[in-house]
Amino acid sequence: MRATRTTGRPRDGHLDTAIMAAAVALVAEHGYAAVTIEAIAEHAGTSKPAIYRRWPKKAAIVMDAFLAAAQPRIQPPKGLPLREGIITQATALAEFFQTTSTGRTITGLVAEAQTDPTLADAIREQWLQPRRAVATAMLTQAQASGELRPDIDIDALIDAIYGPLYFRLMLGHGTIDKVFVERIVDIVLDGATSP
Repeated sequence: MRATRTTGRPRDGHLDTAIMAAAVALVAEHGYAAVTIEAIAEHAGTSKPAIYRRWPKKAAIVMDAFLAAAQPRIQPPKGLPLREGIITQATALAEFFQTTSTGRTITGLVAEAQTDPTLADAIREQWLQPRRAVATAMLTQAQASGELRPDIDIDALIDAIYGPLYFRLMLGHGTIDKVFVERIVDIVLDGATSP
């Protein structure tokens, strides 16, 4: 969703960072719907044209900021057995959502996305689809190695593993910690792993 420039001066990485930080701070304080490009520009000490040269819409700024903060923390671990790899990655995801200001904005973004098609598209395209692609690759490899049954529906398995995290995150009715993640993973994998 990010706009690309092909001519002119090189992009100022510091300004990009300031704009994304401003967007996250304002969304955390006021909610996504109340934040405007004008407010982001003022908070970042720049202009609306400078922002529009970088991002076409508010949703793209917010999602880029969210992804920049999330990526280093939620990379799937390498070299672990399937169960431990899923638990490690899902626990890191839950911690990111609950312990960082950027992570905590996801609840508001998902709620706003129900009435904002542009934001819904940004969440699906920039967050959900890439995460599902990574999970699909990991689970397909486990299926090929015999750790998972060959007849398992990978899409349904991803929903069964990660859906409860988002459900608790959105409704706030229970703890999302490593113990919870382990229980969910064990319940799901008990029916999905090869004998």
